[in-house]
Amino acid sequence: MLLLFVIMSFLAPVLIGYGPNELGGPPLAPPSPEHPFGTDVLGRDVFVRTFVAVHVDYLVALVGAFVSLAIGTLLGTLAGMARRRTWGTVLMRVTDALIAVPFPLLILLILLTVGNQVSVLGTPPGVFQILVGIVVVGWSIYARLARAEAAGLRSRDYIVAAELMGYGKGRITFRHIMPAVIAVTGTYAVADAVIIVGFVASLPFLGAGVPPPTPEWGSMMYEGRSSIVFAWWQVIFPALALTISAVAASVIADGLLDRTSRKLRRQE
Repeated sequence: MLLLFVIMSFLAPVLIGYGPNELGGPPLAPPSPEHPFGTDVLGRDVFVRTFVAVHVDYLVALVGAFVSLAIGTLLGTLAGMARRRTWGTVLMRVTDALIAVPFPLLILLILLTVGNQVSVLGTPPGVFQILVGIVVVGWSIYARLARAEAAGLRSRDYIVAAELMGYGKGRITFRHIMPAVIAVTGTYAVADAVIIVGFVASLPFLGAGVPPPTPEWGSMMYEGRSSIVFAWWQVIFPALALTISAVAASVIADGLLDRTSRKLRRQE
């Protein structure tokens, strides 16, 4: 389903014949063969905008989750394998402080400082700022998870055997410990992507988020909230896309969790 959404994000403008920001019909036109999801208050096609919004929502979810995964897993694994407790203790205190910072507050602070109209590294305005806020806080969760997993793996028989065979610490960490840790943190990353999609969609209601006219599910729902009674399609279809994406990603996360659990049980 997620792959279908990605494919449709490129095909929708071709099928309908309008770009996401083109005024292709009368304002607030109901769903019809020409405009399957109707049009918004400016006459833009909701079908096209709903699917093109995948570019922003999936980008933020994937990059936010997996950059946090990479940083947190690396630091957490190194802390879990460290002989001295100082490094692990310092890391845990830093992660405690970051986890205590609410996502919305940090992102609002960044957007107030930099502004959400600024495009950075070719991303749509506001996207890079949101990603920075997600990664600054998000990596700490993966670091705690990775440290706990790595510390538990250190006492496993196959790790002790590798040490007795004279394998270096780097080889043990990156060839034996790290893959097992990634199996756990990677599963969490898929579930985390679901949370990020919902979080990004909530930002416009806090006065932040991706600014118009960039298609984004949260922004579309926010723009259509005032006319939902007589133009429900502006809100319902982006909300359905968000819900379907979240459910599909949750199913994938559950499958990965079951697979990881079976693999870890076989190693015990």
